[in-house]
Amino acid sequence: MKAPPGRPLDGQQLADLLMRLLLDERPRQRLADEGAAAVASGTGELECLATVDLCELDSAARQFRTTVWKQGRNGGLASAFPRSLRLLASAGVRDAELLTGFLRSEEFGRFRFLPYAGRGLSEEEAFAAYLIGFVAAHPDRLTGAGVDAPVVLRETVTHELMTALFTALVCEQPLSFDIAVEGIVRTGRGHAALRRYTPRSVASWADRPAAARQDSGEPVAYAYFATPAGVRRGAVSAQVAAAFETTPSAEGDAARRALSRRGLW
Repeated sequence: MKAPPGRPLDGQQLADLLMRLLLDERPRQRLADEGAAAVASGTGELECLATVDLCELDSAARQFRTTVWKQGRNGGLASAFPRSLRLLASAGVRDAELLTGFLRSEEFGRFRFLPYAGRGLSEEEAFAAYLIGFVAAHPDRLTGAGVDAPVVLRETVTHELMTALFTALVCEQPLSFDIAVEGIVRTGRGHAALRRYTPRSVASWADRPAAARQDSGEPVAYAYFATPAGVRRGAVSAQVAAAFETTPSAEGDAARRALSRRGLW
């Protein structure tokens, strides 16, 4: 947002300017190399930028990146997406590159970093959307991680996001963020969702991969449950998967009753 010539920035304009400098190292570098006039979009910004201490700005930007990377629940993004980040690292994609891209992305804009800035997605959901977009845009970079790496990575990101969201549904009430992910249903005891993944993905998440592998090659029904007792997740049978059918049926009713008796629905 540009300030009218000759007028100082108001609070929102100043916040926008600071966020622009913190999120992207390119204007910071231009400020250092070419001066305030090369970055300012008006007289108000020029006056502010002329007083900036470049060393303090760089230090603040590094701290900002660290805060974003570690802000999420239970240790931050690295803890929420450990398998996804390992897969990307095996293909030569490092955390620093991902964080830089995330900060510049539209997905980051959907996450409300500042609590008073209104509602928005959780950092985990915004980051997951960015990662899935990264996979779609750069499939060639994942060849070093295996033939099925794009599929496994996309499903692993989804799985780790669902785990993070369901953990929040158990631990944070009311939620401090919105959920855009589809297919999460309310139950008598909390929430539940069903996804279908390739057998290779599910096997890679298991403590004993060989035991989880399915030879049929058919998609694996995988359920998530959030109840007062905690989060339950795992591969489920077709009988259990029937509980998530949107068309009323005797099988679906029976599945929901059975899950209710187990404290999951």
